[in-house]
Amino acid sequence: MRLLQKTNRAYFIVSGTAFIIAGVVFYFVISFFFRDQLNEKLYHDIKNITRSIKENGTIPDYYPFIEIREVPTQSEQSFKTIDTLIFDGFENKKIPFRQISLITVINNKVYFLAARDTLIEEDDLLEAIAIVTGLIFVLLLVSLYFINRKLSLKIWQPFYKTLNELKDFSHDKPGFKLSSESQLYEFTELNKTLEKLTRKVISDYQSLKRFTEDASHEIQTPLAVIQSKLETLMQYPGLKKDQAELINSAYIYTLRISKLTQTLLLLTKIANDQFPDKKAINMAELIGEKIKMFEDHILEKSLTLNVDIKPDCILETNFFLAESLLINLIGNAVKHNIKRGVINIRLDKNKLEISNSGEMISVPVSKLFDRFYKTDKSSDSPGLGLAIVKEICRLNKWEIKYNYENNLHKVTVNF
Repeated sequence: MRLLQKTNRAYFIVSGTAFIIAGVVFYFVISFFFRDQLNEKLYHDIKNITRSIKENGTIPDYYPFIEIREVPTQSEQSFKTIDTLIFDGFENKKIPFRQISLITVINNKVYFLAARDTLIEEDDLLEAIAIVTGLIFVLLLVSLYFINRKLSLKIWQPFYKTLNELKDFSHDKPGFKLSSESQLYEFTELNKTLEKLTRKVISDYQSLKRFTEDASHEIQTPLAVIQSKLETLMQYPGLKKDQAELINSAYIYTLRISKLTQTLLLLTKIANDQFPDKKAINMAELIGEKIKMFEDHILEKSLTLNVDIKPDCILETNFFLAESLLINLIGNAVKHNIKRGVINIRLDKNKLEISNSGEMISVPVSKLFDRFYKTDKSSDSPGLGLAIVKEICRLNKWEIKYNYENNLHKVTVNF
């Protein structure tokens, strides 16, 4: 929901509630003052009727507004103010009246005097107030909506401009600067803070990029020297068996360290989007090349390979990342397969599916793509293959899923 919509909704709710309360209060206030004024008028009418009878003996009966009649002498004197309904033959219905009645002695006679006046029917009054209040409410809301919309568009224009510029921000492009200016203090401070933040992001990215490049060189160079020395040692004549085993073990571990370092650096580069170069890649041809790479391993395990590849699958991505994705997925399908097992590879323009036979794993699926997580603890693999696949999919905005069904482990990448 947009901020303007949320603000307008709040205005509507608050204003509507306020108008309903105001309408109810207005109704009762008007009703109170009307009845008070009517009571005062009828009281003066009773006084005038009493004075006229004293002076003239009687006055004409003007029913139902004025009613005068003699009553038995034993009637108790009283003064009452009530609301009553009197039938009106002209309208053919009962009309509400306000009545002040008096039983009093005038010129030694007992009279019942009543002065009445019509009341505005409460339904009519309520309807009139509701209509007026509703019209004012609608007019006010429409005015507020358009005024608020116009002001908001003008006031928030620098914000939206800043937002659009931030959408185009890239940490590998130094010199980023926000061009939007505002006379509002809050937006000015926001832009200053964002510029400071983006400079820090660019600086941190450049530092990390230099670190990964330097680390790759500084770590791989000594490892290459160690491997070379160990290879030379293994060629020494007269080397004892236990010495050769120790040297060979050290050599294997340097290879593992070298591979682990390269893999971690690759993960860091992928996470920091250091593979911006993208081009159209024919995934069908690339899969064919990678299958040939694993032909010997497939034959060694006597695996059955089923391939269903559509030739028109072209993806816009980095070639090295696409190659790494396929090597890891196909390599896993071969490595974690059983003797005389099955590998199925399906590709179309929407998804890539690679499945292989094998026993069901007893670990949470959510942990399969974690770094250094291995289903087989005895494996010499560092457990980073699926983590690399996950990062490649994240970078390309692809969806990756794993499931196990019909004795097959299946990894699906939705493009």
